[in-house]
Amino acid sequence: MEQDKEITATNDWKTESDARQAGWLFAQELRQNNKDSKTLCLALDIRDDKESQDRALVSFYKRDNIQWASPLICKLQGDVATGSGVQRHLMSMVIFRLTSGFHMNLGSASITKLFEGEPDHLIPSISDGLLDNNMFAVAGRIIGHSFLHHGPSFPGLSPAIIHTLFGGSLETTPITVQDCPDLDVRDIVTMVIERTRDQINQFQRGLQDTGLWPILIHRREIIPILFPREAETQVTSQMLLDCITWPCSTTVIFEEYEAVHFDDLDLEDTSRVSSFLKNFIETESSDELKSLIRFWIGWEVPAAEMKVEIVEGVLPTAVTCFEKLRLPRHYTEYSKFRLDLRACISSSWSGFGCT
Repeated sequence: MEQDKEITATNDWKTESDARQAGWLFAQELRQNNKDSKTLCLALDIRDDKESQDRALVSFYKRDNIQWASPLICKLQGDVATGSGVQRHLMSMVIFRLTSGFHMNLGSASITKLFEGEPDHLIPSISDGLLDNNMFAVAGRIIGHSFLHHGPSFPGLSPAIIHTLFGGSLETTPITVQDCPDLDVRDIVTMVIERTRDQINQFQRGLQDTGLWPILIHRREIIPILFPREAETQVTSQMLLDCITWPCSTTVIFEEYEAVHFDDLDLEDTSRVSSFLKNFIETESSDELKSLIRFWIGWEVPAAEMKVEIVEGVLPTAVTCFEKLRLPRHYTEYSKFRLDLRACISSSWSGFGCT
């Protein structure tokens, strides 16, 4: 009977019509099947410099013979934050490093980028040092691991690389001139793709290590979810506003998190500060909105219900595990509100700064 149940669960992701739901079911099943495996612990000390932090992240994903669908515990040493928000923060951080570069010298630069080129046409770097250090297996494991925990995807990979990564032949590769990062040699794009063959093979092995290969081969519509185009990862104001649960105008939340109700509360504070946040969301760039979401809940993927509370406090804070943004009620000028909020959300990569 238990065996029949397992077979049914295995078939769910194969028959589910919605690709995102199929991916969610597959990840859930894979983690459930490995719930008794040895727990993985990803720990980072935010008091370390960026190079030490990045080396810790890379060391975690360079380990071989690891069951990446095992239970995961994430720890931020030097920060008061705990719980699921820490996991979201670290998953977001490691994907961000994969796109922007690691603060490590694995060649001739202080920032090591594994992928080069224009947005939506990123290709693996042909650096032998990265290949020798197994860094593309690291990239595959990072992306697969994030997918398993419903984290951010890796945007901007070249369609030509995706084609080759999943078994397409070089002869049928959908190459464009944008796939060559060197503007002076765009007439040799085919050669560039061919020179990344070893990198792609290593990248493929890294993805396979995480256990995702069956769904990526049988449900190829999952691939664009794992590797979305840059435009698909942009956050719009309406996208964020649709997720927000606005504060109750008859409740003030104090720093001790005790709710105190007032019959004669001046509702202007709640209305004013809420309108400041709405204005911020409607006027800031997609990158700023991503930073806000990251500060708020731990990563750039908006949650279904993101709560706002008005508090007696000094600066904006976040309770990431409960997806709450706490805004002080003392703001009377939008310029000051914007200045403080931008300062707070810019600190999210070094730590939550949470209450």
